Amino acid sequence: MRAGGVGLVIFAAILWGISGGLGGFLMDKGWDPLVISFYRGTVGLLCILIWFLFKPTRWNKQLLLWSIVAGIGVAGNFIFYFISISEASIAVAATLMYTAPIFVLLISFIFQLERASLFKWLAIGFVMGEWYC
Repeated sequence: MRAGGVGLVIFAAILWGISGGLGGFLMDKGWDPLVISFYRGTVGLLCILIWFLFKPTRWNKQLLLWSIVAGIGVAGNFIFYFISISEASIAVAATLMYTAPIFVLLISFIFQLERASLFKWLAIGFVMGEWYC
């Protein structure tokens, strides 16, 4: 793993947390969860488009298809996250949201899409430890 990649993941996690907190703040001010999800997704799409301007990618049908599937998945994630905050609580929504990457990583190990390493197992352990605290 390159150090720059780890730094980008840390930066993404910080921005993710800020946007979630901001979404909670906006819901307290009367904003609808769907509107918050729309704007969060729009800002993310704009950032990706700017990134593509500086790092051109060869597009093919498979890349386009999986990009659309990923976009729908992220949009659905945003919507259900903010609805669950408004209907249940931030504690329930955050617990479910922030333990999901563990399951993604475990499935990627099972299907051999990722190689297991000590660093990755430690990351899973830290997240599980935080989840139980």
